[in-house]
Amino acid sequence: MSGHSKWHNIQARKGKQDAKRAGAFTKLARGITTAAREGGGDPAMNFKLRIAVDKAKAVSMPKEGIERAIAKGTGAGGGAAMSAVSYEAKGPGNIDIIVDTLTDNKNRTASEIKHIFTKNGGIVGAPGSVSWNFVQRGYIVINPNNKAQISNQIQNSNDQEILEIMDIDGVEDVEENEGEINIYTAPKELAQVVKGLEGKGFKIEKAELIMDPKNTVKLDEEKSASAMKLLELLDDYDDTENVWTNLE
Repeated sequence: MSGHSKWHNIQARKGKQDAKRAGAFTKLARGITTAAREGGGDPAMNFKLRIAVDKAKAVSMPKEGIERAIAKGTGAGGGAAMSAVSYEAKGPGNIDIIVDTLTDNKNRTASEIKHIFTKNGGIVGAPGSVSWNFVQRGYIVINPNNKAQISNQIQNSNDQEILEIMDIDGVEDVEENEGEINIYTAPKELAQVVKGLEGKGFKIEKAELIMDPKNTVKLDEEKSASAMKLLELLDDYDDTENVWTNLE
């Protein structure tokens, strides 16, 4: 997955480091609150909430914080309503960028996102200006070494594991990546595939919806450094939920 190469790997490495920053848990809590508000407070019945909670647990967000965020979303905790807003833009080297945000003040967020782009070699475009180059997909990561032992089952080789995964309804593609297995689905099939994998004893490391670029761009060292700086600034912005790019 080209959209999950250099930038994706940097985001993954930053995950636990970012959890140490004061604002990181706040961002995670907002996502949990919004998911609970939209679909209820039970992760077993609200798959979007389950994804948000799993993401928080992966970076050791305290249980009490997760519970408070769910309570806020279901009405027990009050608070301002949050809105999801996405911005489409061009970055250094003409790369495509989509920034998903969650905000209680659309005007403030729009102004600050635009400021980040204009100060770092980018420009915000109109809706549809770059989204045509992305397709939404379900994305799941599993570590085959963490597969639960079922009835003293002997671990299969990765090739056998992949064949077993491909047999699950809804799986579109499977790739090996540095000891992990990445699985891709149609957006509406993500929850079904997660259930199927868990039924076969696989432990889910990550499950989320991604924006996968159709066409990618490879930049020289100088432009790549400028692009990575912009992407990290966007990712660090308090209202940012996700940053997607076609940078290879």
